[in-house]
Amino acid sequence: MSKTVSRFCAILILIIVSGLFPLGVKPAAAQSAPVAWSQPIRLSDPNYQSWPPAIAADIAGNVHILWSQSMLADGTAGNGDTLYYARWNGEKWIGPVDVLVSPGDGLGAEYPDLAATPDGYIHAIWGTGGRNSQLFYARAPACCADDPLNWSKPISLGIAINQTSAIAGDLQGNLYVIYASLDTNDIVFLHSTDSGENWDKAESIPGGTRREDEYPAYPRLSVDESGRIHVVWSILPYPGRAVMYSNSNDGGKTWKDPVIIDQIEPNEYQADFGPTLIDVEAVGRNEVHLTWDGAPTVERHHVWSKDGGETWSEPDTFIPELTGGGRALWNDMAADSRGVLHAVSIKQPWHAQWISGGWSASTAIGQRGFAEDMRIVVSAGNELHVVWLEVRQGIPSTVYYVRGISSAPAVPLKKLPVAASETPLIQPTATGAIESPTLPAPTPLFADAPAADTASVDSPARGVFFGALAVLVFLGLVAYRTWRRKR
Repeated sequence: MSKTVSRFCAILILIIVSGLFPLGVKPAAAQSAPVAWSQPIRLSDPNYQSWPPAIAADIAGNVHILWSQSMLADGTAGNGDTLYYARWNGEKWIGPVDVLVSPGDGLGAEYPDLAATPDGYIHAIWGTGGRNSQLFYARAPACCADDPLNWSKPISLGIAINQTSAIAGDLQGNLYVIYASLDTNDIVFLHSTDSGENWDKAESIPGGTRREDEYPAYPRLSVDESGRIHVVWSILPYPGRAVMYSNSNDGGKTWKDPVIIDQIEPNEYQADFGPTLIDVEAVGRNEVHLTWDGAPTVERHHVWSKDGGETWSEPDTFIPELTGGGRALWNDMAADSRGVLHAVSIKQPWHAQWISGGWSASTAIGQRGFAEDMRIVVSAGNELHVVWLEVRQGIPSTVYYVRGISSAPAVPLKKLPVAASETPLIQPTATGAIESPTLPAPTPLFADAPAADTASVDSPARGVFFGALAVLVFLGLVAYRTWRRKR
């Protein structure tokens, strides 16, 4: 009997350990802090082609989402022509509604980006598409951006922009915009100190190109709590030649010489793969994180700096499920009130956390089609809001959203200031509450799968489940054999 018990204990331990650490998956360097994820829902109309979404959260906890849809019958615009908006106010969805188009006939409105400032505005930029793509800017009161008449008249900030651009604000309400210029092969930087009413003269950051066929693309930026501006971009052509970093300590007047974070090397990258799609996230005053699609087959790579971008750690990797999984625009990051960095990436989509110097195991936060163009933002200190473009063959791509609650403490929300420049057509009531028309919440396409089932069968939780199942089966066999002996 003692041999049987010993054998049982040994097998039990082996099963539990194999369940916690599935074959081929190393134990995570950091333990995951709990995140409770809601059911993913569809935001955009499935009858129309949607394009990559943008997301921002304001000081009152409202979450603003903007994306492009292809609405022109002749299809002249490449990656969308009409910008649609939706807002989560903490209790319900408002929208979606079409709010912006580019001035001029037949122009596109594509690759929008969003920022919120403490003065109660949200700010949008987007391009018109093509070789001579213009960069347009408009803003609206955060309370009432679901009414197109509350948006300012779009103004042009630049021309010949290479697809995507980025906008960010700081704690003082300054706005920063960057884009890659097709004319100069540099990164162009713009700055506004009055919430977008006026913009300083555009400044160029050397793009870091070295060969005649190279050009910069996909710029991103983040501003830390000390006011330091961090920018990153990729150097193309396909499949990627290098990923670059620079920063400014004086509001964009001067810039650090661009630093190569990673570059293509035949002995590191497999054929048809190269570094690209770098992202940046500043946490606190001096901590900076960079992620990109790296070697050898666009695995998700990461480095971080403790000194505001002066020195960098050795690269590490996260979300191993994406090995050889391709590239599809952004990975994205955001930090909660505890300083835990949350990263999201494509396909599933996937979520991972950087905690105490290491990455947690990956968590699947939705599964239906192929998730691309990930964006994440944190509101109220502990609410994670993720949007992406779901791509399924043969039907229009749609925008999806999921909400998570981290274990970080919530932070007090602030009341939105009354926006002075644009007078909202939706006026506050006598109690100060904003009356906005609402539409029914979008119909979830995940209705057939409860929230607990959105975890992929490829996630580390699979091992725990099957390990526990194996234990139950083993116990049943032991009980059956004991019963047979007694007969």
